[in-house]
Amino acid sequence: MAYNLCSSPSSLCKPLCNTPSSSSRDSKSRNLNSNFYHSSKINTLTFQSRTTSLQITNVSLQDEEIPRQETSKDSNFNEETGSSSKSYIWVNPKSSRASIHRKRSYDAKYTSLVNAAKSLNSCSSNKNDVSNVLSEFDDKFLEQDAVVILNNMSNPDTALLALKFFQERLKFQREVVVYNVTLKVFRKGRDLDKAEKLFDEMLERGVKPDNFTFSTIISCARLCNLADKAVEWFEKMPSFGLEPDDVTFSTMIDSYGRAGKVEKALSLYDRARTGEWRIDATTFSTLIRIYKVAGDFDGCLNVYEEMKALGVKPNLVVYNILLDAMGRAKRPWQVKKFYQDLIDSGLSPSFATYAALLHAYGRARYGDDAIKIYREMKEKGLGIECSSL
Repeated sequence: MAYNLCSSPSSLCKPLCNTPSSSSRDSKSRNLNSNFYHSSKINTLTFQSRTTSLQITNVSLQDEEIPRQETSKDSNFNEETGSSSKSYIWVNPKSSRASIHRKRSYDAKYTSLVNAAKSLNSCSSNKNDVSNVLSEFDDKFLEQDAVVILNNMSNPDTALLALKFFQERLKFQREVVVYNVTLKVFRKGRDLDKAEKLFDEMLERGVKPDNFTFSTIISCARLCNLADKAVEWFEKMPSFGLEPDDVTFSTMIDSYGRAGKVEKALSLYDRARTGEWRIDATTFSTLIRIYKVAGDFDGCLNVYEEMKALGVKPNLVVYNILLDAMGRAKRPWQVKKFYQDLIDSGLSPSFATYAALLHAYGRARYGDDAIKIYREMKEKGLGIECSSL
């Protein structure tokens, strides 16, 4: 929603330009006129200064429905001349009301853009239907409006049509941003094929990808459980002159581990530790799993301790992997410790948690503990599944 300051200088100056009537002229009129001229000149200069200030701040207040009694004070509305209209008013930019109206204006426009995205998600994937939804804005789009709409979409088919609609009508300053939010739509739908095709289109249009472009495609491949594809896209980054950021490195530790490229995953982890990169709980779970599969159970514990030292809170997946690893290592005392840590952290055990506990206590011949866990499972309605273990 845009607002404009449309007050007419002539209407605002009218009260300042009233001179004494001819019937009241007397011997003192010369002095009165001289005094009035001096006062009028000062007021005119004041108005010009205010006008310049308004042009610089570019405060906008169009389309906001404001009560008549509130606008009369600030807008200098002249009822006799009708110089002001209902939709165009003047508000002092230094007034607290100006910032309130600007916020209301932005919120209202953002809401309309989000609603347009919802309509695009549900409409048919053809050019006419997409154009009909977007034509309600009368082609008064800004680059940021296109970004907001695409960023709130989830339908990849209509997102592509919306992207083309904007490309035909707007000249983008940073077209890569518009492509990136469209790639996010494909990531939501876990459609790596369309993401890769859109990347090729970017290159054909001469749009240079950035770190966000690659991290979006890599995370899309990861969500599709295509670890090899994630590795492939990660290794393309240097050819575009891009250096992965810590988030991308964190993602790739997980992707390398899932792709079975253990050495590369551990190599990136070593770089992460020395470079003080941010590593999330998901990445730590992958590292613990790598050490578990390799049979290096002390390595699992070392990663867990490093995780705590870095202030990363373990999630349920981390605890489940640790429980399974310590069970395989036949260390029931550590199984008990990690299970207590899980409960103390406020997490709720899952079926995988109970399965890991039963396997661990079974291997260690901790019969009483195994029965206790089984009863706990049964109370939660998991006893039938447990009986098949």
